[in-house]
Amino acid sequence: MKEKHTYRPIDTPDKSLPEVLRVNPYTVPDGYFTDLQECTLQQCRLIEEVQHIKSIGSVPTGYFDQLGDRILAKIKEQQLKETITESGFSIPDGYFDKLEEQLLLQQKLNENASDSGFSVPASYFETLQDNLSRQTYQQQEIPIRKISRPRWMAYAAACIALVASIVGVTRLAVEDQPATSSHLASVSDQEILNYLELYGTDNDMMYISEQLDDFDERVIGESISEEDLEAYLNHTL
Repeated sequence: MKEKHTYRPIDTPDKSLPEVLRVNPYTVPDGYFTDLQECTLQQCRLIEEVQHIKSIGSVPTGYFDQLGDRILAKIKEQQLKETITESGFSIPDGYFDKLEEQLLLQQKLNENASDSGFSVPASYFETLQDNLSRQTYQQQEIPIRKISRPRWMAYAAACIALVASIVGVTRLAVEDQPATSSHLASVSDQEILNYLELYGTDNDMMYISEQLDDFDERVIGESISEEDLEAYLNHTL
């Protein structure tokens, strides 16, 4: 088999490669093999860490739901920064001209003045929390003011109640009187006598005996009028 392509001229009797091609075409950086082991170990550790992060990695709840809003907010913020060129802050006139002098004066003051000029009582910070707690949780007594009513209102209310009670009692007495009269008129004499025998007192018996002068000729209670009986029953009932 004859080679179709060679790296030597055709008229060259030697079949070996030319001198320019008899070198290694591959090169490595200086110290490559010296640092090869350390670089390889670093690559292995990096791969392990990436796999570990992927296995335990998570995103907050609702991260992707709010992602669009956050991106739009960032875009609006950038547009606002491009629109507003001023920062919104201002400095007094000649501020930087006097700045160095003010800083030097402040430094000299700090070097010469060892005391700030302020003082606090002894154990102030130790008792500060307790004092604040007492002032915070202390209940304030709020005075309760009673609204005094004029006395004439009480007198007027008492008079109104008295008049209403008198009118009510009078009306009840007027309404009950005809009913009582009609009820007594329907009671027979015999029922009245039976009631007197059961519930009558000694005075009643004496009154009845005085009226019984002639028992054979007179009927018991014949001379007693209906008005007397009604008055008696109204008194005893």
